[in-house]
Amino acid sequence: MSPRSLKKPTQKKRKAKSPTEQTRLSTLLTTTDFSKESLVGVRYAMRLGKRLRASVVLLHVVETQPTLPGAETVGLDRIAPNRAALAEKQLQTLARKEGRGVIKISTLVRSGKPFNEIGIAAAEVIADLIVIATHGHTGIQRAWLGSTAERVVRHAPCPVLTVPANNPFQTTSNAPPLGLKKILVPIDFSQLSQDALPYALQVAADFDAEITLVHVVQLFPIDRLLGAEMTHQALIPSIKQAEADLQKMAAELRASTGIPTSVSVLTGTPHSALCEAARSLEADLVILTTHGYTGLNRFWLGSTAERVIRQAPCPVLAVRGLATT
Repeated sequence: MSPRSLKKPTQKKRKAKSPTEQTRLSTLLTTTDFSKESLVGVRYAMRLGKRLRASVVLLHVVETQPTLPGAETVGLDRIAPNRAALAEKQLQTLARKEGRGVIKISTLVRSGKPFNEIGIAAAEVIADLIVIATHGHTGIQRAWLGSTAERVVRHAPCPVLTVPANNPFQTTSNAPPLGLKKILVPIDFSQLSQDALPYALQVAADFDAEITLVHVVQLFPIDRLLGAEMTHQALIPSIKQAEADLQKMAAELRASTGIPTSVSVLTGTPHSALCEAARSLEADLVILTTHGYTGLNRFWLGSTAERVIRQAPCPVLAVRGLATT
């Protein structure tokens, strides 16, 4: 990668996109706090960018410190310019080391609250996707990339892909090219949950992957009081109906796209069942829908989404839903 490919991202004007263009990932924004954990997200973004021939913007946010009462003239944030210059050098080095094969890489340093600045930066460069590790620093130092990731998911102007920091596949720069073969899509039969399907179909087409639609018939505390046998008998109609509805949806997707699509109906607590399904099916990616700027949706998919993002054994692509109800 030549030094000329390392440049400041230019601010673009957002244009209306066709449905196909909306799911095409052409510009990726990835963030780092220079911790080993955050490097997982950077490496994932670089491999994804290389595979999709997408440009990658590498961002670091210099977190500003509050001014102490009575010490306003001291100017604690005067340190920021030096920190920004150092961060820029580190980003340039990181881009050269990790970005081999990516068609275009640019670096960006911002100052402020990380989750807020990440969203602003994504809007400015018109990112199609934010890629972020779910954990940053550990120990006494606060893990801003851990708590920040959840806030970014809630408020980002574009989809967010969270990558578990303990993902062994991405812990080395010598890892093989990114391969996504199994994509899991939770469906609760609301229109909101189905808004994830266009992205799932796009990723499946890009990576020659298969899709599994998953529905969880939720168990409530009262169900467990009935005992396992009575609970199973009581849930049989719901399970059969869910299987029939999912099979119909899968058949339509196969017929219209040719992408292999299977179904799975589970029972239990939604977030636990979905994470266990991701493990047992050896999913490479979970794609689900959130409610967008106002936070995660209040229905079970939305309330479950944040827990899935925290606990999933694989990366999770959170897509802002188009439905408002």
